[in-house]
Amino acid sequence: MIDFLVSNLLWTQGFSVLIAILALAIIGWLFFRPILYLSLGFFLFSFYFFRNPERSCSGPLCASQSTLVCPADGKIVGIARNKNNGFDGYSQRVSIFLSPLDVHVQWTPMAGVVERIIYKPGEFAMAFLPKSSELNERNDLVLRNDQDRTILVRQIAGTIARRIVCWVKQGQNITRGEKYGMIRFGSRVDILLPDDVHLEVGIDQKVYGGQTVLGYWKK
Repeated sequence: MIDFLVSNLLWTQGFSVLIAILALAIIGWLFFRPILYLSLGFFLFSFYFFRNPERSCSGPLCASQSTLVCPADGKIVGIARNKNNGFDGYSQRVSIFLSPLDVHVQWTPMAGVVERIIYKPGEFAMAFLPKSSELNERNDLVLRNDQDRTILVRQIAGTIARRIVCWVKQGQNITRGEKYGMIRFGSRVDILLPDDVHLEVGIDQKVYGGQTVLGYWKK
């Protein structure tokens, strides 16, 4: 229980939220008690939102280094294929929509090195819409494994989500299932993959970051 309280990201990534809650609580205490109760409810929701669980992939597929895990919690809302590598040089795109009730930490799908980090400002359209992948504010993480294969993981801000956080740096070595960032309050994560990745997920499937098998590299 102590670890659950201490590891919560509200203390580090949600400091501004804590300040706002405290201000509301003081105003409510001094002037209008219902605001105090509202601030307490917002604190409980925020604590739940910023939860930071430890995850690991288990099962026969997870024993292989060719297996990729899902980078985020949420629902698979899109699987698209383009043989002409129309997705920024990749032929497959898997889209995960994160509701405000999902864990908003992101995990690395495979081990390797962070080849590039590309931040692009943009709009804040509804995150579940396909166009949000190109129009919205986003942060791209390009990973290269020891077999010289690359994938791209895209953090996408939504209508409510207004802050993308990335905890890794270019050139850093990472392990599969390592936490690398988060998006605050409802968002989307896209995974762009080459054609030689076989997918193990389907539309409308509920997935868990760092735990659910996304797919594996074909031999």
